Amino acid sequence: MNALSGNALDQLIAPITHAVRTKEARALGGVLAALCASGAITPECFWSARADRYARKLVWRDTDAGFIVVGMTWAAGQGAPLHDHAGLWGAEIVVDGMMHETAFELTGRARDGRFGFCRGTHRLSERGTVGLIEPPREYHDFGNAGKTVAHSLHVYGGELTSAQTFREDSDGWWTARRVGLRYDAE
Repeated sequence: MNALSGNALDQLIAPITHAVRTKEARALGGVLAALCASGAITPECFWSARADRYARKLVWRDTDAGFIVVGMTWAAGQGAPLHDHAGLWGAEIVVDGMMHETAFELTGRARDGRFGFCRGTHRLSERGTVGLIEPPREYHDFGNAGKTVAHSLHVYGGELTSAQTFREDSDGWWTARRVGLRYDAE
């Protein structure tokens, strides 16, 4: 599942496990920032960039504490459209490169099942920038804003096997589509 082992794996996972047990996204965000600054998030957490879409590597799955750690690799121009996190909480950190993110607030549902969203803050994030996922504030788009490969590390409070992505319709409502999420193998 991963190329990290021994002390390197323990240096990464032990503080994440402790933070996850608090069930507080802010505590987890602080741990990720410290791990990034110390160099504990190493290249072994990531696959090489793919040409067709961003790459997802399962770094760690802890069924006892109920969390996963996923390394994501983004080639220039790659991104994820507006999406949810299936009600899971967590945190993400930009490890290298530059990412863009727009937060969205869910404002309602139409009778036909479509969704209403209000665009929120848009930001550019460099190495060490942490994003928190705290339902119901779990909706955002996220992508590589740079001209080189970018990496981000994501910790979710549960297994994230599917999510909804959203496409904006001409009338301002958004149509959802459930997508399965898988891990890549290199």
